[in-house]
Amino acid sequence: MNYLPKNLTFEEGVAFINGFSLIDISSEHGTPLYVYDWNHIENNISEFTNAFGEDTLYRYAAKAFICKKLVELLDKNKWGVDVVSGGEMATVLSSIDTLENTLFNGTYKTKEEVDFFISNNGGHISIDNLNEISLLQQIASKNKRKQSVILRINLDLGAETHPMVLTSGYDQQFGLSIDIADTALKEVYNSDSLLFSGIHVHIGSQIKDPERFKKAMEECSLFLEKNKASVEREIVFDAGGGFFSPYEGDENSQDLEAYSEAIKSGIEENWSSDYKIMIEPGRAVVNNAGLILYTAGAIKEDRGDKPYILVDGGMSDNPRPALYGSEHKLFNISGNKKEEEKVFAVSGRHCESGDLLVEEASLPTDTNPGDILMSTSTGAYTFAMASNYNRVPKAKVIGISSNEVFDLVKRQSFEDTLAQDS
Repeated sequence: MNYLPKNLTFEEGVAFINGFSLIDISSEHGTPLYVYDWNHIENNISEFTNAFGEDTLYRYAAKAFICKKLVELLDKNKWGVDVVSGGEMATVLSSIDTLENTLFNGTYKTKEEVDFFISNNGGHISIDNLNEISLLQQIASKNKRKQSVILRINLDLGAETHPMVLTSGYDQQFGLSIDIADTALKEVYNSDSLLFSGIHVHIGSQIKDPERFKKAMEECSLFLEKNKASVEREIVFDAGGGFFSPYEGDENSQDLEAYSEAIKSGIEENWSSDYKIMIEPGRAVVNNAGLILYTAGAIKEDRGDKPYILVDGGMSDNPRPALYGSEHKLFNISGNKKEEEKVFAVSGRHCESGDLLVEEASLPTDTNPGDILMSTSTGAYTFAMASNYNRVPKAKVIGISSNEVFDLVKRQSFEDTLAQDS
């Protein structure tokens, strides 16, 4: 798996996706601009489906990136969506008129969100804590619905990942500890309006080792085997997400089939009854299909030991460098540039010293104001985490297929940034 879009090509230094010039696109649509190789996303969906099989329940993690056209594409491929907010639910509902194949996740679920989900026939709810059970029971009963729920178990496994994206372990806030999961299961089993449907884990992000998935499934299946009297139907084993997606310089030799086999073997070593696998890929579906285009502004030669390039975006369109210290490979795609390179610091436009997109970017020595810079591996957790800091309007999002360039999300105007003011 490469960190670049599958259909990205270069001709004399100019970047193209599916034959469309990104220079021409930046001129027409403006910058900053989020760009998705739509065929690459379709290919990633197919690769997951081929690796895990059509019987798997796919719940794409909306937190990575969501918009109405993506929901429609997922639905076309028989994928559902993993949501954590009313806004994500509303996006799904407005796109395909149903929440039937949706999983409601998260540590804090408001009454309004739970009611919205259940009243619109939402699929599964992942129970994060004991307090949720009475709330779900109350609202499901009010809606005269038997709501399917799964228990999110926090196993002390962790993953070989950045601490900021670790979602399991003793010091993490997510899910139920294994020692109180028995209590939660009994409460659900005795509920009139909740239907126990399975077990859920999510051990973190950027997981390279499939054996960690296997270990998680082993512990989940052992828990269910111990509580088999409370299992009355085909059970769901939700292995979560976190499948590895490379950034520039990353390597991983594992293919998706290795993760699939690890998950299945971890279940079947301890569980002999019927089951379904559910997974929640997000970053691995959209990240490397995405780019952000920026326009270079002033270049300051009098700062520190390397020149600064100031660009027209920054932490409002990609907060990851400021949050995690992540860096995204930059290319100057303006064309006809010198082969010789030098190191620049690339800074965003915001009034923060931490708004540094790339601390050391190797770019052509003749990089100039007005050049278009392309930031890679930016399809996940960029637009989804975008803000109006400094009241900068949110950038536009487009998709590029094999035969067209189309809008996904419109660019905000200056007036949009104050539309909610009283």
